[in-house]
Amino acid sequence: MRSEMLQELTRLRGEKGIASVEALRERGRALREQVPLAALGRRPVIQRDPVAFIDAIEAQLIPALLPKRHQRMAQSPAAFFRGTAELMAYDLSHEVKSDIRVLGDGDAHLQNFGFYASPERNLLFDLNDFDEAAPNPFEFDVKRLLTSVYLLGAQNHYEENDLDHLAAKVAKTYRKTLKNAFKKGALTRFYTSSAVRDLAAALPESADLDFVAAISDRAQNRDNESVVAKYTTVQNGQLRFKVAPPRSARVDPGTEIALMKGMIAYQQTTRADVALLLSQYHTTDIIRHSVGIGSFGTSCYLVLLTGLGGSHLVLQVKEALPRRRELTAPVQVDLAREVSEGQRIIAAQQILQKASDPFLGWFSQGDKSYYVRQFRDMKESIDVAALTWPQFTAYCRITGYLLAMAHAQSPTAAIAAGYMNHDFDAAIQHWAKGYLGQVIDDYAAFVAKYAPAK
Repeated sequence: MRSEMLQELTRLRGEKGIASVEALRERGRALREQVPLAALGRRPVIQRDPVAFIDAIEAQLIPALLPKRHQRMAQSPAAFFRGTAELMAYDLSHEVKSDIRVLGDGDAHLQNFGFYASPERNLLFDLNDFDEAAPNPFEFDVKRLLTSVYLLGAQNHYEENDLDHLAAKVAKTYRKTLKNAFKKGALTRFYTSSAVRDLAAALPESADLDFVAAISDRAQNRDNESVVAKYTTVQNGQLRFKVAPPRSARVDPGTEIALMKGMIAYQQTTRADVALLLSQYHTTDIIRHSVGIGSFGTSCYLVLLTGLGGSHLVLQVKEALPRRRELTAPVQVDLAREVSEGQRIIAAQQILQKASDPFLGWFSQGDKSYYVRQFRDMKESIDVAALTWPQFTAYCRITGYLLAMAHAQSPTAAIAAGYMNHDFDAAIQHWAKGYLGQVIDDYAAFVAKYAPAK
């Protein structure tokens, strides 16, 4: 990922260094002549078999977990959408695009935002999944976000006209936020806060965020000690993880030893202060524990560490597969392909989030690459299905704002700021509404083959 970004940045460099922000914005305005904004709203007819794409992804996953994965994806079109980022990535790559590339999330839907703690223990709300992160045309993330607005809005039975207006408003929030970001200096963009208490003031227009308060309180009570209490039990005088196969299961001795060695290597990729802290802990238990929808079925583990004085820490170790759009090709995934994927995901998280988990790191072991983070410490998500219409509107607009601020970390986003005008809002809204039908068709094909027997 780092080499891809460097290639993008060299396009901005001239003999006297990086181009000015105004010069970049002017390049964006000129680009409208080559790629009109209206063109971003048109969808070509793309012939593909969604089930074949899903099969290609699942060839890399743990077979015993696939029935549970299918059950989760079959719950709704929105759940299916969460688990099949590869389909939209393929479609976006085969249509008109701006080619204004920024470091993007790659999977920026409404349910990939959540609460987490900063290293200073402040509660933040931001993007929280980076497995698909890569340099992409900036509008890819916006299109995925707006499609999820339609999917989850339809699931909540909101009116079609209301969703049309909301989708356009989220695109407008993104557009205005990105333009405003480049009226400020690079350090200001870098230091912008995503603390919950600052979000309401940061939005381009006022929004009622009172509903966030109760969720914030719940997140703050979900600390490391509560995680240890929920996921562990005392067995023969020793603290051990609870198991509930197939989602969580014991690992064989060979896997346990390999992961323990990996955790030693992981410490070399953490900050110096975190590495010193971790040196006071030792591994006391490991289980395989699957989470989410899209990543359900990957090699994912929980590691229980015990430190001086009997304190405990739970870390999550997740397999770092190549991006899904790469896995749909008939390739053999081994360490040669995976080796830098953990570093890619962690680097993207550190760039796109305003502050990140201090325990982030990565390692390679056997034929796999992994990344590591603290498990569920002050982490919480918003149940979108439980929101009222005003709350849903405010939530969607927050995500548009946060996505723009994440993109603003890439200097190339200044070109996008110049490229966009008010026509952008309607074009992306139109595209997302049209893509809703594609998701429904893909979901129907999936259910026809994989839906669990009643």
